[in-house]
Amino acid sequence: MAKTAKKKAKSAKKSARMTAKPKAVARSAKPARKPQARKAAAPKIDPLNRKNYHSVTPMLSVSDVRGAINFYTNVFGFTAQQVMDTPYGIMHAELVLRDTKLMLSPEERQQNNLSAKSVGNTPVTLFLLVEDVDAIVAGAVAAGGKVLMPVDDMFWGDRCGVIADPEGNKWMIATHKSEPTEAEMAESMQRSMRERAPQAAAAAAGSGY
Repeated sequence: MAKTAKKKAKSAKKSARMTAKPKAVARSAKPARKPQARKAAAPKIDPLNRKNYHSVTPMLSVSDVRGAINFYTNVFGFTAQQVMDTPYGIMHAELVLRDTKLMLSPEERQQNNLSAKSVGNTPVTLFLLVEDVDAIVAGAVAAGGKVLMPVDDMFWGDRCGVIADPEGNKWMIATHKSEPTEAEMAESMQRSMRERAPQAAAAAAGSGY
């Protein structure tokens, strides 16, 4: 009997082990992911490039870029900001005066990129405000410029004159002197036309028309 009871107990113990739920196996901990460094955002590009240019930037084709740079910096007060010099000469230059930029490029006849000097004229006149128009025009003439219109007081309140630089480009140079009303401008304009009428008539008679 004792032997049978012992055998039954052993069998029950074995059965209990077989039916017991297996112990959960501890999962191996995954290594912690290192935080990935954030990629630096690409700088936003302004399609209008407002930090370097305004709405319109004149570009002049000239026969002598270096000579034009010297004239515009010494006479008008521009500063050379960028000069792309190569063994073949200056390919591009950018000059700055106050808030205005002026580009210069060399004349290229094969590309029909002609200077005003080669064309013999230009339809463009660049308007330049200065502190002392008389002094600037005198300096321009001394540096090789040509007076196209002598300095005079104008009915709209500016004192100005027109010169052609050594490259043939036209510049109207002005100093703002007063701010007349519309009525004052109209009166001054009529007076100016009356004063210049005899000169215009004489010029027309001399031309044969």
